[in-house]
Amino acid sequence: GKTESVKALGNAFGRQVLVFNCDEGIDVKSMGRIFIGLAKCGAWGCFDEFNRLEEAVLSAVSMQIQVIQAAMKARAPTAELLGRTVDIDPNSGIFITMNPAGKGYGGRQKLPDNLKQLFRPVAMTVPDLDQIAEVILLSEGFKEGSQLGHKLVSLYRLSKELLSPQQHYDWGLRALKTILKAGGHLLAKHRQQQAPVTAQAEAEIIVQAARVNTLSKLTHADSVRFDTLLRDLFPDINITEIAYKELKEAIRAAYDELQLDHMPAQEAKLLELYEQLQQRMGVVVVGPSGSGKTTLLRVLRSALGRLHLPYKQYIMNPKAMPRQQLLGHIDVDTREWFDGVLTFSARQVVKEPLEQKSWIVCDGDIDPEWIESLNSVLDDN
Repeated sequence: GKTESVKALGNAFGRQVLVFNCDEGIDVKSMGRIFIGLAKCGAWGCFDEFNRLEEAVLSAVSMQIQVIQAAMKARAPTAELLGRTVDIDPNSGIFITMNPAGKGYGGRQKLPDNLKQLFRPVAMTVPDLDQIAEVILLSEGFKEGSQLGHKLVSLYRLSKELLSPQQHYDWGLRALKTILKAGGHLLAKHRQQQAPVTAQAEAEIIVQAARVNTLSKLTHADSVRFDTLLRDLFPDINITEIAYKELKEAIRAAYDELQLDHMPAQEAKLLELYEQLQQRMGVVVVGPSGSGKTTLLRVLRSALGRLHLPYKQYIMNPKAMPRQQLLGHIDVDTREWFDGVLTFSARQVVKEPLEQKSWIVCDGDIDPEWIESLNSVLDDN
């Protein structure tokens, strides 16, 4: 909750908060230009993963921050930055968030001492999940928020302890928040159908949201255990699947068209993938080679096309090209921006009308080198 805390504080003060995702592609001049903008307009800048900048950049940046801070302390109207005089707005602020170097995080630097002195360190504690779950549920309109929130947190705690440890499992706050938000959407739908909202109905909605958002990422053995845990925590609830009758028929037609065998297990995965795509902007399809990841996307796209939901697709292999070609770069001399393959696709998607749906598919290995740079894009920040 590092970035969230800075955003919430800025909100309380009525400041504009801008989140920047730092990575090794950013040089001193780019940082200087961002600082000048923040100082001029009085916004707060939150620099995410600050210690992913290169060491040389970190040292030079500390000089720029020192100049801004000195001007603000002296209440000076202007300061010298990048060789020009800049107006200083006393409301601007600079915040950095970072994960410690080492400790299982790749590509992080230790902060130089002269930079450490410019910032007051704030260590984060483990958030109180019960309280967060309760407040979000109540704000989404659940009357039994405190009881349901407590049960959900227990479900996640038990899952973390009892299910197998897989690399892609996440039983943290982010995954919990997704379930709470999804529960809110389902409750709103339930209300639109003029159905009475009883304690039983609320519990059923939460169980449905938990299953939709969790089952898709569990291995087969774990999914059986997870359902058992759900039954223990919510004993008298009927566990129902969300029915997609039209989509199922379209999927079967797509199988025939692509001349593939119809497998019930794969059909279940297709529906799970569809559910995830409804809720998330970023979805990862994980599995060993030859397990049918590309086939899933092909069949689902073909099936959705039959339901008059055509999807445009931009496919690239992020590991087949250098970083700059994928994500774009700034020309060192002219400071002109050149798009990479991924950023170009993103611009094409933005130009489309709102009803046109698009997928940008990065078909290749996940590697912190390129995926870390998408951190702020995929996050709800």
